[in-house]
Amino acid sequence: MPKFTIDLTDKALAGLQAEVTRYNANAGTTLTVADWIDLHLREIAIGPDLSAALEQLRKQAEADATDALTAAINAARAELLASLTGSAIAGSGPE
Repeated sequence: MPKFTIDLTDKALAGLQAEVTRYNANAGTTLTVADWIDLHLREIAIGPDLSAALEQLRKQAEADATDALTAAINAARAELLASLTGSAIAGSGPE
């Protein structure tokens, strides 16, 4: 696996350390600056694949929600029609 070395100024390292501290507090982790950089570079590398997977999941969730809504509408329609049993339905015959 390739290894990279980067040079940072003290000011840049202090800025990164502050960001890592915030990240660790929010995520409940204890990453070092090097671990944080490694994680974020790997997240950048998977970005396009993750975006594609999220889009597919979004489409599936939308389709599932549409199917559930359609089923609920059909059930409500059937229930309302059934409640009219024995009553004249408008437009179904002479009044």
